[in-house]
Amino acid sequence: AKLFVWEARVDVTIKEVKHIPERLAATGRTELTEKQISQMIGKVFIERTEVNLHSDILDSPDFLWDDDHHEPSYELLREHLDVPERVALLNTRLDILHELLGILSNQLSNHHSTKLEVIVIWLIIAEIIVTLFTFVMERLFPK
Repeated sequence: AKLFVWEARVDVTIKEVKHIPERLAATGRTELTEKQISQMIGKVFIERTEVNLHSDILDSPDFLWDDDHHEPSYELLREHLDVPERVALLNTRLDILHELLGILSNQLSNHHSTKLEVIVIWLIIAEIIVTLFTFVMERLFPK
């Protein structure tokens, strides 16, 4: 039942971010803020942690350690429910989501860096203009 819940949660997350690459391909930009992207990255990380670290679905339950004769039945049930394949698929989907959000985060970071570079260039231009103005004023009106 846990695996089904995680699959449903990942499907919801995929639906939430599905429009992002489509909009990015169509317009070349996304309307998400850095905070929104960071929140989505956090959500994907929590989901991956839930699946891989905070669950007992990947390990044999404790009662099998006490009574070994049920372990073959348990393993047969896991195989019948395709648990390892489903977990691997979940991890692949989470990897893709994480990669998409990482790309968006890098894009926002690059955009921010570009804005800062333009500001620095304009400040340098302003400094040159002020220096030239001061130089011309000192030549025209010596003290």
